[in-house]
Amino acid sequence: MSRTRQVDIEPADGVLGAVVSGMDLRDALDDDALLATIKDAWAGHLVLEWRDQELSVEEHLALGRRFGDLEDMGHVATADGMPREVLVIENDPAKNESTAPPPDYLRGFQNKYVQWHSDQSYRPVPPMGSLFVQREGPVEGGATLFCSMYAAFEALDDDTKAKIAGREAIHDPSLNSANVLREGAIPPADVSQGKGPRHPLVRRHPVTGRAALYLGRRPYAYVCDYPVTESEVLLDTLWKHATDTRFVWQRRDNPPGTVLLWDNRCVMHARTELAASARRVAHRVQIAGEPPVMA
Repeated sequence: MSRTRQVDIEPADGVLGAVVSGMDLRDALDDDALLATIKDAWAGHLVLEWRDQELSVEEHLALGRRFGDLEDMGHVATADGMPREVLVIENDPAKNESTAPPPDYLRGFQNKYVQWHSDQSYRPVPPMGSLFVQREGPVEGGATLFCSMYAAFEALDDDTKAKIAGREAIHDPSLNSANVLREGAIPPADVSQGKGPRHPLVRRHPVTGRAALYLGRRPYAYVCDYPVTESEVLLDTLWKHATDTRFVWQRRDNPPGTVLLWDNRCVMHARTELAASARRVAHRVQIAGEPPVMA
């Protein structure tokens, strides 16, 4: 018997995001019509949120595969007893307050603010999207925020659009999204010599056909073929513009049972900080994508 009732998709108060209710996500594992409804809503709203879901790890994996191939997250981190496709994001109060936390935890997010970014844009083929499940979490803090890179691009003035038309940027991999140096990474002394891939500053979404600003992450980025000083000024301008509150879904919390589905091709996200005493555990799978195409 289907667990799904009347599905309601309530747009968020802003330019992106929607809250989906009246749906048990487990039904989408074998209901093609329901999956099509989710995909249509995802294309239109860029980020979808569900509350009070009870997905097991196996169901989380199965649901992610309904959207495409899942990536092996071993290049980021693995957890004992957990499938390699699942990235475990943990904030442990004992380690947050320790004077000597384990090195692998120092490289993680801890309870700190996580800066705006698009997941793993420092790879030649970044992921299409991310499916996130909150397992444990505090009443306050640790909320995921999102901004629309469609809206950010469309709101640029003509002069700035001309400056970035046909341009690529280097997406340097040295730092993670908590501004922690990756193991073995050596940041470039000259950003124009960064080792990351070159991606278009404006990319064409393969499903919607819309143009989206594509920034990835700010540290050590470089706009190709510009003098470094001009690149720095331009990138600072683009980042300030893209993360303006006009384009942000300013979410307040991620209670346990929250599921989020976001599109890395047209969205950036950040995370608010948590109290050091707060415990938060989340699982994320990434859906394999395609090389960004210039818009």
